[in-house]
Amino acid sequence: MRQAWMSAAALTAAGCFAAGAAVAQPPVELRPAHVAGAGLNVMDLEAQKAWYMAKLGMTVTNTIKAPDGSPREYVMGYGEGPTAAIVALLKSPARQPGPNAMGRLILLSPNAKALADWLKTQGVENRQVIAGVAYFIADPEGNAIELYTPPKS
Repeated sequence: MRQAWMSAAALTAAGCFAAGAAVAQPPVELRPAHVAGAGLNVMDLEAQKAWYMAKLGMTVTNTIKAPDGSPREYVMGYGEGPTAAIVALLKSPARQPGPNAMGRLILLSPNAKALADWLKTQGVENRQVIAGVAYFIADPEGNAIELYTPPKS
């Protein structure tokens, strides 16, 4: 009896969720156009900023300051404007050593293999995932980064 009640409750909840999901979508004119970027909690904000600039060619597009005036977050990327992709590096006292739990940051590159090869000359190891298409690297704090070139169709 208890199992039947739980099954009925689960079906009712699933039905309500499915019905609510259709209603919960924002109006078309308010939907985001694309993912602008990712945010990474970091232990050493200045070292991470320097690495992303030197190894990946990013620039700082904005600096968010803490109440004492020191940098708390760097917004970095490859240009400015509403469609420019960003990586936000946020200094976090709770950040533990090792990679963030987000999976990986994917960077679109015109030639992922050539970039991976160049980075290797700069001391950044890589792992080929798909030849000529996808290569994994890691930043100094262990965050996974995928260098990606769409395959030719």
